[in-house]
Amino acid sequence: MSTIEEIDTDETFTSDYINARNDEVDDIITATTIAQKKMESSIFEKLNTTENGNIIEKKKIIGFLSNGIEKIPTSHQGLDSSKVWISFWILNGMDMLDSLDSYPNISNRTSKYLSLLQNDENGNITRENNQGGGGFGGGNSHTSHVVSTFAAVSALYVIGTEESYKTIDREAMYKFLMRMKTKEGAFTSEDGGEFDSRTTYCAIAVASMLNILTPELERGVVDFLLSCQTYEGGFGAYPFNEAHGGYTFCSVAALSILNSLDKIDINSLHRWLTFRQSNDGGFEGRTNKLVDTCYSYWQGAVYIIIQSYFNYYKKQEDLKASEGGEDVKVQEEGLLFNQSKLQEYVIRFCQQSDKKYSGFSDHPHRGKDYYHTCYGLSGISLSQYNEIGKTIQSLNTFTNTFEQPSPPITKKSTNTFTISINNNNNNNNNNNNNNNNKNNNNNNNNNNNNNNNNNNNNNNNNNNNNNNNNNNNNNNNNNNNNNNNNQLVEPVHPIYNIKLSKCEKGLKYFYSLNSIGKSNQTK
Repeated sequence: MSTIEEIDTDETFTSDYINARNDEVDDIITATTIAQKKMESSIFEKLNTTENGNIIEKKKIIGFLSNGIEKIPTSHQGLDSSKVWISFWILNGMDMLDSLDSYPNISNRTSKYLSLLQNDENGNITRENNQGGGGFGGGNSHTSHVVSTFAAVSALYVIGTEESYKTIDREAMYKFLMRMKTKEGAFTSEDGGEFDSRTTYCAIAVASMLNILTPELERGVVDFLLSCQTYEGGFGAYPFNEAHGGYTFCSVAALSILNSLDKIDINSLHRWLTFRQSNDGGFEGRTNKLVDTCYSYWQGAVYIIIQSYFNYYKKQEDLKASEGGEDVKVQEEGLLFNQSKLQEYVIRFCQQSDKKYSGFSDHPHRGKDYYHTCYGLSGISLSQYNEIGKTIQSLNTFTNTFEQPSPPITKKSTNTFTISINNNNNNNNNNNNNNNNKNNNNNNNNNNNNNNNNNNNNNNNNNNNNNNNNNNNNNNNNNNNNNNNNQLVEPVHPIYNIKLSKCEKGLKYFYSLNSIGKSNQTK
C-alpha cells in the first residue's frame, strides 16, 4: 500500500524527484507535488477496490469513539495537555452520529471531569502554578488556556444538559477573558502566552456562547482580525502571515459573530477559498499543500458563512424588488463547493476500517484518529444540508440578536444532500438477476423431466422464486434503509461545530441568564 508521509519542503531531492522530472519535464517539481502524486496513487488504489465504498460505517465509528471514553491508546500519552480536546472530539463525533445521549451517565461523568479542569477566579485550588484562575486547563492541574477553554465549553454544550451548563463559572470566565485581552485587540492563549486569530476566535466564541460578550471584550477585535487578511484573500494567524485554512475559519467565524463580515474583502476571500478544493475533492489548508480531511470542516464552514452573507444581501435586494412590484422567484441552490466530491474524498478515501473499528484519517492509507474523525464528520455534515447557511443568518443580520439561532433543518428536507447509493442498488439488482437466471435455468431443466412432475416442480420453483425474491427485496430494503441512515450525519452549526439542536438548546439557556454588565466588569 502507498503511504503518505509528512513532507519537509527543505529536504533534498530523492529518486522520486528524478523519476517525476523524467515523466513531466515541463512541470515544476517540488516536494509537495511529489507527495501529491503519491496521494493520487493512493486514491486510484482506493477507487479500484470495493473497500468502504460510499458508506459511513456508523457502528464501527461509534465503537471507535466510545472506546475512547473509557480508555485511549498509549500513543496518546504524550497529549496530556490535550485531554480536553480529545474529550470534545470524541463526544462531538458521537453526537453527530446521534449516539451520545444514550451513553450511560455521560452528563455526570463529563461534567465532573471537566469541572476538575476549571480554575476558579481567585485561584483557591490545589494547582501550584495557577496564575489567577478562570477558564479551563488542557489537562489535570494545568493552568487556564483560551483554546482549551473553548474545547471545554464546546464539550459541555455537546452534552447539552443543565448539569453540564452549570459546570461553567461565567463570572470567573469573563474575568479570565478580560485578563487575556491585548492592546492589539486580540486575546492571548494564557498568561504570558502568544496571541493570534485562533486564540481570538476561541475567546469570542466562548463569550458569545455564554452570553458574556460585552463592548469591552469586543473592543479592537474586528480591527485585529481584519489586519490578518492577506493579499491572497485568506487569513493568517497574525498580520503578514501566510493565508491558512484554520486561521481563515477562525477570523471569518469571529467576524461573523461580531456582525462584521461586510468589512472584509469577501470577493478576494471567495476567490482564494475556491482554489483550495483540489481535483481529489478534499480541501487544502494553504496554497500548494496537500489536502487534509480536517479542512473539510475548516474550509467548508467558511464557504457556508460567506454564502450566508451573500444570501442575506440577495434577500434584501429581492425584498426591495418585490416592494417595487417585480416578480421575484426563489431559487434553491446548492453550496459553493463540490459537495459530492468532498464527501467522496472523506468517506471513500480517508475512512480507515478494520474488523472492529472505523474512523477517518488525514490522508488515504493513514491511520484513523479522533481529531480527523470528528472534523471529517463535521465536514460531511456541512456538505449534506444545502440550507445549513440559514442557521447563522440570525447571527449575522447585523442586529446582534440571538432570538432564533437555529432555524429547523430536518433530514426530510428536500434540500438534503446525500451520497448516491446507486452503486449498491446496482449490485443488489445484479445479484437478483443472477438468482432469477439460475432459477429460470432450473425451471428449464425441470421442464425436460417427465410431465407428471412438471406441475409439482413448477409449483416448487415458483414458491422458491417468490421466497427468494421476497427475501432479496427485504434485503434490498434493509440495505437501502441502512445506507440512508449511515449516509446522514446530524447537521452542525458552521460557526461552533456543535449539533444544531444542542447549539440552540445551549444558546437559549445562557441567553435566559443575566448578561455580564458594566457592574460586573468594573469589579
